[in-house]
Amino acid sequence: MSPASLQVEHLTLRRKGVAVLDNVSLELPAGQTLALIGESGAGKSTLAYAAMGLVRPPEVALEGRLMVGDVDVVSAPERVLRPLRGVRMGMIFQDASAALNPCYTVLDHLSEPLKRHRGLNKAQCRSRAIELLTSVGIADPEGRLAAFPHELSGGMQQRVMIAMALACEPQLLIADEPTSALDVTIQAQIMALLLERVRALSASAIFVLHDLALATQVADRVAVMYAGQIVEEGPASEVLNHPRHPYTQGLRASAIEFDAERLQPIAGVVPPLSAMPGGCRFAPRCALATERCREQQPLITARGPVRVACWNA
Repeated sequence: MSPASLQVEHLTLRRKGVAVLDNVSLELPAGQTLALIGESGAGKSTLAYAAMGLVRPPEVALEGRLMVGDVDVVSAPERVLRPLRGVRMGMIFQDASAALNPCYTVLDHLSEPLKRHRGLNKAQCRSRAIELLTSVGIADPEGRLAAFPHELSGGMQQRVMIAMALACEPQLLIADEPTSALDVTIQAQIMALLLERVRALSASAIFVLHDLALATQVADRVAVMYAGQIVEEGPASEVLNHPRHPYTQGLRASAIEFDAERLQPIAGVVPPLSAMPGGCRFAPRCALATERCREQQPLITARGPVRVACWNA
C-alpha cells in the first residue's frame, strides 16, 4: 500500500467502557480527499485524532487496525509515531487561536517541525518559513515572522497553522473543521488554499466538516458518520446527490446550501453513547424504521458505487 493512503479496519475506540467509535472500516486511496460529515458527537474528530495517534491507551481502549501507509497506528509505540507526525501525517486543528502557543512567535512555530524532522539550521528555517508563509498567502511574510499569535487575525492564524501542517510536505493531511472559527468571507479562501496545497503535494486529505455543500467542493469521497459508526460512504457526487441512507437524506434535506424550498430538520437528537438503542442506532429518529431496524443492527454493505448500513436503503 502506498504511504499516502489510509486504511481503517474494524476500528473500535472505547472511553471508560463506552464505544465512541464502533466497528469503523474505511479506505482512502492515495492522492484523494475524503470528507467526514455528520452531526456533532458523531465521532468525526475522534476518528481524525485516532488516525494521528493522538488518542491512545490508557486514555482509551483501541481494537482493530488503522494503517497509515505501512504503519498500524493502533499497535505502534509512541516512539514510532512521533517521527511520522509532521512528515507523513499533518494536522490542522479546529481553532488556531487555541492550538497555537501564545508564547511562540510565528517563526518559532514554523521552525520546530523543520528542525525536528528536517534538521535545518536557524538560517534555513527562516528561509523556509518565509516560503511557507508566502505559499499560504500571507502578505509581508518576513515581517510576520516575529509576530505572536494574538497579533494576527483569525484568518492569518489559520494560515500559519496550515503552513505548519504542510512544512514537511506530509502525504496525509487531516483538517478538523478548518474554517469553523473563521468568518464566512475568508472560509472559501482557506479551503481553496488547502485544496491547492494538497494537490500540489499529490497528497491525500481528510476534512472533518459539517457543511455538506463544502464537502461537494473539496472531497472526492464522503463518509457519513452517525453515533460512532459510518452509515454511508462512497464517491462524493453519489453520496450527496443520490443519498441512500435515511440519515444522509435527512442531512441533505436540512441543509440550506442545497436550495431546498423548505428545510426539514431531522427529528430528535443523537442518543448518548452510554445509552445506544439496540439494532440500528438511527432507528428512533427514522421515519422508515421497522421492527427489524429496532432489533438488528445493519452491516455496512456495497450498494452500487457506495456502501450503506441500512435495511431499507
